[in-house]
Amino acid sequence: MQRRDTTVPLKKSLRLHAHETRIDFIVHLLAKRNERATGFCGRLTGHSKAESALLIETRVMASFESTVARIEAGIARDHGDPSIDPRCTAILRHHGRMAAQAVVLFHGFTNCPRQFEEFAERAYARGWNVLVPRLPHHGLRDKLTLDMAALTLDELIQCTEESAADAAALGSEVCALGLSVGGTMALWLAQTQAVARAIAVAPFISIDHLPGSLEPLFAAALGLAPNLEMWWNPKLREAQPPTHGYPRFPTHALAQCLRLGERVRARARDAAPRAASTLLVTNELDPAIDNGAARDIIARWRKHTSAVDEFVFTTLDARHDIIEPTTYPEARTLVYPKLLDFLAP
Repeated sequence: MQRRDTTVPLKKSLRLHAHETRIDFIVHLLAKRNERATGFCGRLTGHSKAESALLIETRVMASFESTVARIEAGIARDHGDPSIDPRCTAILRHHGRMAAQAVVLFHGFTNCPRQFEEFAERAYARGWNVLVPRLPHHGLRDKLTLDMAALTLDELIQCTEESAADAAALGSEVCALGLSVGGTMALWLAQTQAVARAIAVAPFISIDHLPGSLEPLFAAALGLAPNLEMWWNPKLREAQPPTHGYPRFPTHALAQCLRLGERVRARARDAAPRAASTLLVTNELDPAIDNGAARDIIARWRKHTSAVDEFVFTTLDARHDIIEPTTYPEARTLVYPKLLDFLAP
């Protein structure tokens, strides 16, 4: 059933995140990362499942400090890189120890982690450890860069899963929330990883007024045609706010974002989401995306599980980005409180 912001508040997410599910989540993400660098999987060979679970939990607890050190070192490197906008480096807010909940926030297409800076502070104030990664090819100092045209589907998936792996070392439960392509990344985690909660805000599955059946053809055509750099606002051009985002987008990168949505939709046809609970958040007046395409994914999941829901904002302006406070100050009072409540255990 669809929930709307004119009704009683949405019930808190179902708590289905069992201990064994968390173990499977940690095994998949941390083993996937470490098998390339440290032979992590090999060192578990010969142990029973219970022994492996204990080893993994111990290693995750011990990895908090090393994970924080690695993320902070990466942020420092970005600050020292003249090609990266110092306003756009990843954000990490932690309480000096593993928290009961770690939240990973995925920013939108052509924006950067600064989009979620204020929201991240509010999440941190609730006692959660918070990570806002910088998406590949985003956040560069040159706002008219051509680099973003090189974005690939594999890079989006890798960023999504590695961010979740980092979050697994920051909190006992992992929750993901993202906007636009970041919302699609949250849906990917919901489909493939046993996170506690996944919240997709206006996920970019298909553009507005494009029938869902034509979206794969449209994405394929974008990928095959010569890349075009399109202004978000042809009148404002490079003056388009926010100043930390890109004022235009490459059509090749747009195609890769659509492909990620296709990948989620294809898997949703045959398998239930692995997330304990999943929430789709839409703006009824969103002028950029097709809300119906995102609802189609939810409908597919509902054939397998009841742990999915939707919340519809019915009183917001006609806008896609309902997070960025510099262009939509009302987000602080109309959107942030709702999303923080949805993230709460």
